[in-house]
Amino acid sequence: MKITDKRTALPVHGTRRYRQRTQRQIQFIALHHSATVSGSAEAFAAYHVNQLGWPGIGYHYVIDKKGGISWCHPLETISYHVGRSNGAAVGICLVGDFRQERPQPAQRTAAVELTKSLMNELGITKEKVLGHQEFPGYQWKDCPAFSMSDFRRELTNAGLKLLFSRGATGPEVKAIQQRLKELGYSPGPIDGIFGPQTAAAVIRFQQQAGITVDGIVGPETWGRLF
Repeated sequence: MKITDKRTALPVHGTRRYRQRTQRQIQFIALHHSATVSGSAEAFAAYHVNQLGWPGIGYHYVIDKKGGISWCHPLETISYHVGRSNGAAVGICLVGDFRQERPQPAQRTAAVELTKSLMNELGITKEKVLGHQEFPGYQWKDCPAFSMSDFRRELTNAGLKLLFSRGATGPEVKAIQQRLKELGYSPGPIDGIFGPQTAAAVIRFQQQAGITVDGIVGPETWGRLF
Protein backbone atom coordinates (compact mmCIF):
# COMPACT_ATOMS: atom_id res chain seq x y z
CA MET A 1 0.00 0.00 0.00
CA LYS A 2 1.14 3.53 -0.74
CA ILE A 3 -0.13 5.78 2.06
CA THR A 4 0.55 9.52 2.14
CA ASP A 5 0.15 11.17 5.53
CA LYS A 6 -1.93 14.33 5.07
CA ARG A 7 -3.22 14.61 8.64
CA THR A 8 -1.69 18.05 9.15
CA ALA A 9 -1.83 19.27 5.56
CA LEU A 10 -5.56 19.52 4.79
CA PRO A 11 -7.89 22.51 5.27
CA VAL A 12 -9.54 22.73 8.68
CA HIS A 13 -12.14 25.05 10.18
CA GLY A 14 -10.88 28.17 11.91
CA THR A 15 -12.55 27.40 15.25
CA ARG A 16 -14.40 24.08 15.11
CA ARG A 17 -12.67 20.82 16.04
CA TYR A 18 -13.73 17.18 15.91
CA ARG A 19 -14.17 15.24 19.14
CA GLN A 20 -11.80 12.40 19.98
CA ARG A 21 -12.21 8.77 21.12
CA THR A 22 -10.07 5.78 22.03
CA GLN A 23 -9.37 3.03 19.53
CA ARG A 24 -11.34 0.66 21.75
CA GLN A 25 -14.47 2.64 20.90
CA ILE A 26 -14.08 1.90 17.18
CA GLN A 27 -16.38 -0.93 16.13
CA PHE A 28 -16.93 -0.43 12.40
CA ILE A 29 -15.19 0.43 9.14
CA ALA A 30 -17.39 2.41 6.73
CA LEU A 31 -16.89 2.36 2.95
CA HIS A 32 -17.98 5.32 0.83
CA HIS A 33 -17.69 6.52 -2.74
CA SER A 34 -17.23 10.22 -3.40
CA ALA A 35 -20.12 10.24 -5.92
CA THR A 36 -17.89 12.44 -8.09
CA VAL A 37 -16.00 11.44 -11.23
CA SER A 38 -12.81 12.97 -9.86
CA GLY A 39 -11.60 14.38 -6.57
CA SER A 40 -8.92 14.33 -3.91
CA ALA A 41 -8.51 14.58 -0.15
CA GLU A 42 -7.70 18.27 -0.60
CA ALA A 43 -10.82 18.94 -2.66
CA PHE A 44 -13.10 17.05 -0.28
CA ALA A 45 -11.60 18.78 2.75
CA ALA A 46 -12.12 22.19 1.18
CA TYR A 47 -15.76 21.37 0.41
CA HIS A 48 -16.48 19.93 3.84
CA VAL A 49 -14.89 22.89 5.63
CA ASN A 50 -15.84 25.81 3.40
CA GLN A 51 -19.26 24.70 2.15
CA LEU A 52 -20.56 22.50 4.96
CA GLY A 53 -18.84 24.19 7.88
CA TRP A 54 -17.39 20.93 9.23
CA PRO A 55 -14.26 20.95 11.43
CA GLY A 56 -12.31 19.11 8.71
CA ILE A 57 -12.61 16.46 6.02
CA GLY A 58 -15.22 13.83 6.79
CA TYR A 59 -13.11 10.76 5.96
CA HIS A 60 -10.16 9.14 7.70
CA TYR A 61 -8.80 7.85 4.39
CA VAL A 62 -9.32 8.75 0.72
CA ILE A 63 -8.27 6.32 -2.04
CA ASP A 64 -7.71 7.78 -5.50
CA LYS A 65 -8.26 5.96 -8.78
CA LYS A 66 -4.61 4.90 -9.03
CA GLY A 67 -4.73 3.27 -5.62
CA GLY A 68 -2.95 6.04 -3.73
CA ILE A 69 -4.18 6.37 -0.15
CA SER A 70 -4.39 9.72 1.65
CA TRP A 71 -4.39 9.44 5.43
CA CYS A 72 -6.56 12.33 6.59
CA HIS A 73 -7.22 11.85 10.33
CA PRO A 74 -5.90 9.84 13.25
CA LEU A 75 -8.19 6.89 13.94
CA GLU A 76 -9.15 8.53 17.22
CA THR A 77 -10.85 11.43 15.42
CA ILE A 78 -14.66 11.34 15.35
CA SER A 79 -15.20 12.82 11.91
CA TYR A 80 -18.52 13.27 10.07
CA HIS A 81 -19.40 10.52 7.57
CA VAL A 82 -22.09 8.17 8.97
CA GLY A 83 -24.29 10.36 11.16
CA ARG A 84 -25.18 8.79 14.50
CA SER A 85 -22.55 6.08 13.94
CA ASN A 86 -19.63 8.52 13.59
CA GLY A 87 -18.35 7.79 17.09
CA ALA A 88 -17.84 4.09 16.34
CA ALA A 89 -16.69 4.11 12.70
CA VAL A 90 -13.61 4.76 10.59
CA GLY A 91 -14.44 6.24 7.17
CA ILE A 92 -12.78 5.19 3.90
CA CYS A 93 -13.78 7.02 0.71
CA LEU A 94 -12.97 5.79 -2.80
CA VAL A 95 -12.85 8.53 -5.43
CA GLY A 96 -15.45 7.87 -8.11
CA ASP A 97 -19.16 7.69 -8.85
CA PHE A 98 -19.80 3.96 -8.79
CA ARG A 99 -23.38 4.39 -9.88
CA GLN A 100 -21.95 4.84 -13.37
CA GLU A 101 -18.41 3.41 -13.21
CA ARG A 102 -16.47 0.76 -11.31
CA PRO A 103 -13.55 1.14 -8.92
CA GLN A 104 -10.24 0.84 -10.76
CA PRO A 105 -8.37 -2.44 -10.10
CA ALA A 106 -5.52 -0.76 -8.22
CA GLN A 107 -8.04 1.32 -6.25
CA ARG A 108 -10.08 -1.70 -5.19
CA THR A 109 -6.96 -3.62 -4.23
CA ALA A 110 -5.82 -0.67 -2.09
CA ALA A 111 -9.24 -0.55 -0.42
CA VAL A 112 -9.10 -4.26 0.40
CA GLU A 113 -5.55 -4.09 1.75
CA LEU A 114 -6.21 -0.95 3.81
CA THR A 115 -9.39 -2.44 5.25
CA LYS A 116 -7.63 -5.70 6.13
CA SER A 117 -4.86 -3.76 7.85
CA LEU A 118 -7.37 -1.73 9.89
CA MET A 119 -9.32 -4.87 10.78
CA ASN A 120 -6.14 -6.39 12.16
CA GLU A 121 -5.13 -3.24 14.02
CA LEU A 122 -8.57 -2.63 15.54
CA GLY A 123 -9.74 -6.20 16.04
CA ILE A 124 -12.73 -5.74 13.71
CA THR A 125 -14.35 -8.67 11.89
CA LYS A 126 -15.45 -8.50 8.26
CA GLU A 127 -19.11 -8.48 9.39
CA LYS A 128 -18.50 -5.01 10.78
CA VAL A 129 -17.10 -3.64 7.53
CA LEU A 130 -20.15 -1.86 6.13
CA GLY A 131 -21.13 0.34 3.24
CA HIS A 132 -22.53 3.78 4.07
CA GLN A 133 -26.05 2.63 3.19
CA GLU A 134 -25.81 -0.29 5.66
CA PHE A 135 -25.63 2.07 8.65
CA PRO A 136 -28.84 3.02 10.50
CA GLY A 137 -30.69 5.84 8.79
CA TYR A 138 -28.87 5.57 5.45
CA GLN A 139 -30.71 2.73 3.71
CA TRP A 140 -31.91 5.25 1.13
CA LYS A 141 -28.38 6.29 0.14
CA ASP A 142 -26.69 4.55 -2.82
CA CYS A 143 -23.23 4.54 -1.27
CA PRO A 144 -20.70 3.08 -1.92
CA ALA A 145 -22.71 1.82 -4.92
CA PHE A 146 -20.82 -1.47 -5.21
CA SER A 147 -21.57 -4.85 -3.65
CA MET A 148 -20.45 -4.92 -0.04
CA SER A 149 -21.08 -8.68 0.07
CA ASP A 150 -18.48 -9.13 -2.67
CA PHE A 151 -16.12 -6.73 -0.91
CA ARG A 152 -16.40 -8.63 2.37
CA ARG A 153 -15.66 -11.88 0.53
CA GLU A 154 -12.50 -10.30 -0.84
CA LEU A 155 -11.37 -9.52 2.69
CA THR A 156 -11.30 -13.27 3.30
CA ASN A 157 -9.83 -14.59 0.07
CA ALA A 158 -6.87 -12.19 -0.38
CA GLY A 159 -8.79 -9.84 -2.69
CA LEU A 160 -7.57 -11.24 -6.03
CA LYS A 161 -9.36 -14.09 -7.76
CA LEU A 162 -7.54 -14.11 -11.10
CA LEU A 163 -4.01 -14.81 -12.28
CA PHE A 164 -2.56 -12.67 -15.05
CA SER A 165 0.01 -14.23 -17.37
CA ARG A 166 1.05 -14.18 -21.02
CA GLY A 167 -1.95 -13.88 -23.30
CA ALA A 168 -4.16 -12.06 -20.77
CA THR A 169 -5.77 -8.78 -21.82
CA GLY A 170 -7.88 -6.08 -20.25
CA PRO A 171 -7.79 -3.06 -17.93
CA GLU A 172 -6.15 -5.02 -15.11
CA VAL A 173 -3.22 -5.88 -17.39
CA LYS A 174 -2.96 -2.21 -18.37
CA ALA A 175 -2.86 -1.28 -14.68
CA ILE A 176 -0.08 -3.83 -14.13
CA GLN A 177 1.91 -2.40 -17.04
CA GLN A 178 1.49 1.16 -15.82
CA ARG A 179 2.62 0.22 -12.32
CA LEU A 180 5.66 -1.67 -13.64
CA LYS A 181 6.60 1.38 -15.69
CA GLU A 182 6.23 3.66 -12.65
CA LEU A 183 8.57 1.38 -10.69
CA GLY A 184 11.21 1.37 -13.44
CA TYR A 185 10.51 -2.04 -15.01
CA SER A 186 9.72 -1.31 -18.65
CA PRO A 187 6.82 -3.55 -19.78
CA GLY A 188 6.78 -2.27 -23.34
CA PRO A 189 3.63 -0.54 -24.67
CA ILE A 190 0.93 0.23 -22.10
CA ASP A 191 -1.69 -1.53 -24.19
CA GLY A 192 -3.48 -3.97 -21.87
CA ILE A 193 -1.89 -7.00 -23.56
CA PHE A 194 0.25 -9.31 -21.41
CA GLY A 195 2.99 -10.05 -23.94
CA PRO A 196 6.64 -11.16 -23.62
CA GLN A 197 7.90 -7.72 -22.64
CA THR A 198 5.38 -7.47 -19.82
CA ALA A 199 6.24 -11.00 -18.65
CA ALA A 200 9.94 -10.11 -18.64
CA ALA A 201 9.24 -6.96 -16.61
CA VAL A 202 7.22 -8.99 -14.10
CA ILE A 203 10.11 -11.44 -13.73
CA ARG A 204 12.58 -8.61 -13.08
CA PHE A 205 10.22 -7.14 -10.50
CA GLN A 206 9.75 -10.50 -8.78
CA GLN A 207 13.52 -11.04 -8.64
CA GLN A 208 14.07 -7.67 -7.01
CA ALA A 209 11.14 -8.17 -4.62
CA GLY A 210 12.44 -11.56 -3.47
CA ILE A 211 9.20 -13.39 -4.28
CA THR A 212 8.38 -16.40 -6.49
CA VAL A 213 9.78 -15.78 -9.97
CA ASP A 214 7.31 -17.13 -12.53
CA GLY A 215 6.31 -14.16 -14.71
CA ILE A 216 2.73 -14.48 -13.46
CA VAL A 217 0.86 -11.78 -11.55
CA GLY A 218 -1.01 -13.62 -8.81
CA PRO A 219 -2.08 -12.37 -5.38
CA GLU A 220 1.45 -12.06 -3.99
CA THR A 221 2.89 -10.17 -6.97
CA TRP A 222 -0.23 -7.99 -7.28
CA GLY A 223 -0.01 -7.09 -3.60
CA ARG A 224 3.66 -6.12 -3.91
CA LEU A 225 3.02 -4.09 -7.05
CA PHE A 226 0.11 -2.09 -5.65
